[in-house]
Amino acid sequence: MKIVGVGVGPGMLTVEAAKAIRHAEVIYGSGRAIELAAEHICCETKHIKDYSRLHELPDNAVVLSTGDPNLSGLGKYARPGDVVIPGISSLQAACARLHIDQSGIVVITAHGRDPAPAAVKLRSAINLGFTVFLLPAYEFGVKQVAAMLLSMGIDVHIAVFERLGYQDERLEVGSVSEPPCVNSQLYCIMVGYAIV
Repeated sequence: MKIVGVGVGPGMLTVEAAKAIRHAEVIYGSGRAIELAAEHICCETKHIKDYSRLHELPDNAVVLSTGDPNLSGLGKYARPGDVVIPGISSLQAACARLHIDQSGIVVITAHGRDPAPAAVKLRSAINLGFTVFLLPAYEFGVKQVAAMLLSMGIDVHIAVFERLGYQDERLEVGSVSEPPCVNSQLYCIMVGYAIV
């Protein structure tokens, strides 16, 4: 099986990923992932309904993962012998938009999981002075992050990236005391001292 990152938005597919998609015999993915790779698909596509069952797919399957498979993506389901092809992630795009070096970023995901551990990690990282890239959860988004940091007496910049890579991409920078607005469910957050 190949797990292929299709990038965070249109036009963010790598040459290696496009080649793997073009040569695939069968492709599995979400509707959004299939749409991002559509111009390179030459075979049957099937929508994934249960990601925990990827191990049941045939060995010749190409599985599409939005963004990068190893940033809160499908790379965690790779078995020994599977191939994982990276994609351009929301982290890479967000750092590029703000001119932030990725090596100083702490990455935290609350997306699709219990947000309590993410809140603990965020609190710790901000206390240590790191900039944090957060993939939010419905219950742990901008408002909850701002309220938590405000209760800690910390007022740092918060940037919201909506629909990264799409034509209607939006970036808004605010602070803990005046957090940015969120208008889309497809967003990520950068929190910290290095955002200007």
